[in-house]
Amino acid sequence: MPSPGLIKTYFQVRSTPAHQNLRQPELTKGTPIYISRLSLTGFRNHTNTELELRPGLTLFQGQNGHGKSNLLEAAYMLAIAKSPRSSHERELVNWSLAETGGHMQILGVGRDGDTTIQAQIDVDVTAAGTPKGTPGFRKGLRVNGIKRSAIDFVGNLNIVFFEADDLEIVYGSPGRRRRYLDILISQSNPAYLKSLQRYGQVVTQRNQLLRRIRDGVSEENELLFWDERLAYEGARVTDARRRSIDGLNDHAVPAHSELTDGDKLELRYLPRITASSSDRPDVGSMTAEMIEQEVKQALPALRRREIAQGVTAIGPHRDDLEIRLNDQSAGQFASRGQARTIALSLKLAEAVFVTQSTGRTPVLALDDILSELDPKRRELVLEAAIKHEQVLLTSTEPGIVPEPFLKTADIYTVMNGRVTQDAIANLSSND
Repeated sequence: MPSPGLIKTYFQVRSTPAHQNLRQPELTKGTPIYISRLSLTGFRNHTNTELELRPGLTLFQGQNGHGKSNLLEAAYMLAIAKSPRSSHERELVNWSLAETGGHMQILGVGRDGDTTIQAQIDVDVTAAGTPKGTPGFRKGLRVNGIKRSAIDFVGNLNIVFFEADDLEIVYGSPGRRRRYLDILISQSNPAYLKSLQRYGQVVTQRNQLLRRIRDGVSEENELLFWDERLAYEGARVTDARRRSIDGLNDHAVPAHSELTDGDKLELRYLPRITASSSDRPDVGSMTAEMIEQEVKQALPALRRREIAQGVTAIGPHRDDLEIRLNDQSAGQFASRGQARTIALSLKLAEAVFVTQSTGRTPVLALDDILSELDPKRRELVLEAAIKHEQVLLTSTEPGIVPEPFLKTADIYTVMNGRVTQDAIANLSSND
């Protein structure tokens, strides 16, 4: 029998039944949302920034390093509960807080139809004069003033964020692409985070047991329980990813074709559910139950190798998303400009996917997307973007945004962490 302690740890994270279908939020389809207020205290170089925002296009302009991107990063954190750029709070707080201690806060007020949603992230910083000589950080999440776990925080506000590092979706590791899918699905379906957490716990416990068997401490038959859990939980994650990639394909392919005058984009899901690493079956027509059985059948053939290596060889943590451009691997052959267009197409498709999944049109936060595009593609991207209720856009070049879009934009200048408003949109042009 498997260790009672390991089983207890696994079941502690099963806050919803494993067999429960991933639920979708019951919201009116197509409800537009926007951020009406963004407040930053002690966040990076924004010591005290207060913004009242409106629907439509908001442009933040200024030189690199002055805090434009930090505004969009903070807004996105209100959707996913963590930074897309940093793995630890110490990198997010203003440098002075690490010396003196204090409080960092990101607060956003969102409008979802007639509903107001206040999301906030707080980090209490203990000064560096602790016994270990390093500052301490304690993070808290709240929605409408009520403390929330990360799982319950994610998805209350929906924001799609594009940044320069998104080229790594094309060029980077499989782990980078898995992370992209996980964030996308989590915003659209809160239950997915719970499913992913349960799966991660299974892999952790199973890997520990594999190493204990290798070291002669545990018996091989103890794996039977965790094999069942691995197949069951993993199949639910794989099935959710399969469906999300189908949705992305439906919208990214035509968006990319329009931006490139016909270049062919293709997204392929490469799940790792068989004993052979070169065998990536098409799961498009498979149910979660069929995927589960495939994993169960593959595990016995992997037993000796997994015990020797002490790691689980198959499952969603080994998946990849293959991106192909004109029938070639985009990661190997796409130019930087082509990769940027692919990433933009994925983000535009992501916005449609979130809308269809949640019934809410997400905010678009686009960090310096125009600098490497020609004038025609800039217009095409902005025309697609402004169909959303709110677009937050940054640029280092004041003249890069076409004049027709500037007429209806609120324009801010960001310098040394200070934000000043240059122009208010002429709303009469929207009538």
